[in-house]
Amino acid sequence: MKRRELIVVFLCLLLLSNMATYVVARFLFSSPSQAVEISDELEKEKLFQEIWDILEGQYFRPMDDEEMMRGAIEGMLRSLDDPYTVYMDPESLEEMLIQTTGSFSGIGVEITEDEDAILVLRVINDSPAQEAGLLKGDRIVEVEGSSMQGVALDEAATMLRGPSGTTVEVAIQRAGERELLEIEIIREDIEIETVSSRWLEEGLGYIQVTNFDSNTAKDFREDLTSMEEDGLEGLILDLRNNPGGLFDEAIKVGEMIVPAGEITRVVDREGEILQSHSSEAEPGDYPMVVLVNEYSASAAEIIAGALQDHERALLVGTPTFGKASVQYLQNLSDGGALRYTIALYQTPGGQELHEKGLFPDLEIELPDEYYLQHRTIPLDLEEEETGERIIMVQEMLKFLGYSLEITGVFDQQTMTALGEFQDNSGLDSTGSMDASTRESLRSALSDKAEEADKQLLEAVELIKNKGANR
Repeated sequence: MKRRELIVVFLCLLLLSNMATYVVARFLFSSPSQAVEISDELEKEKLFQEIWDILEGQYFRPMDDEEMMRGAIEGMLRSLDDPYTVYMDPESLEEMLIQTTGSFSGIGVEITEDEDAILVLRVINDSPAQEAGLLKGDRIVEVEGSSMQGVALDEAATMLRGPSGTTVEVAIQRAGERELLEIEIIREDIEIETVSSRWLEEGLGYIQVTNFDSNTAKDFREDLTSMEEDGLEGLILDLRNNPGGLFDEAIKVGEMIVPAGEITRVVDREGEILQSHSSEAEPGDYPMVVLVNEYSASAAEIIAGALQDHERALLVGTPTFGKASVQYLQNLSDGGALRYTIALYQTPGGQELHEKGLFPDLEIELPDEYYLQHRTIPLDLEEEETGERIIMVQEMLKFLGYSLEITGVFDQQTMTALGEFQDNSGLDSTGSMDASTRESLRSALSDKAEEADKQLLEAVELIKNKGANR
């Protein structure tokens, strides 16, 4: 049966179903309002079918039924003016599940687009990629013999993923190597790390949570417990750039660090409390600071808001994103899903976060130099070349302490500064930007960025001054 005929059958069945409901309702109940409501629904469905038939018969070019139906769905959802109520096709659903379950089948690398190639930003520990010898800074130029030039990042990620146990062949361009490296990698199930921790100095701990997936609470408990056993005297919790994730995992984290009492409440459209989540934790005897920014959202805002309202920690950074709606995921017959908003949540103090966000106790902006570590470093610069690429390289070198003026020209002073950097990094002092120089520059910028992280530096001072507990 053709798709067109299936759609007509579906609409007819829907009409018959509503008519049957209407007859039964009229028989069982005498409420005129119910009859009017059902009649209105029938009229809407009739109008939809009427417009479809007109276009099907008279539109100036053939219609794609699937695209039309998809457009109708998206238009209906768009009319709600809610960016979090969306239809997700099977591919989008798979990508979202990877982010929330914290696992996928692949080779275990983080990648980014880089001048018509795919650059390896990080190789996950104990992953197939690490066992096969891939390194940070490698450029993936081919996958299964197909060039990666101009391939979109999400498409490249899809090509590298695949069922556990299958193989994928990649061609790698590595700094210092003239020939491409051909590597065959066996895919495995990969666990995504969302929690990382380290000591900033003796007694001062730092825990970063990048997302809330199905493993976050377990990993957070392990890191926090280990630090407390090793003499934790102050804690900085970094929730910057954390877009949220699983609500239940955030609540589990809150149950560890939010003082006994409410963590968050879920309210309906009238503001009536539908559900409340609480903690029974005993406050730690150490000061605490939470770092937030404009990309801290949803579940991250739940934790930050609870700690702020309970006066357990100071918030440092910039106002948060303001995403405080609760979504439900309903699987659909085509393998996709409908994600739709069912409620909003508030902080324990009743703060409305949706489209407002949290305001830090101490608002601090990061300098532009801090973000240089995330910029793409250009290759193959030509002498006397001008433009934004040159300005960026000059700003990077100046940030690292080399003396030069920002001219926007790849001139002699820039090549001299670049040559000094190469010499200090144990590289050949050529004054040109090759792959080895670029990776050394990227690493140096990452190390230097911590010195420009004014938010983190202020958090450290607050902990030292015991001013994080209000």
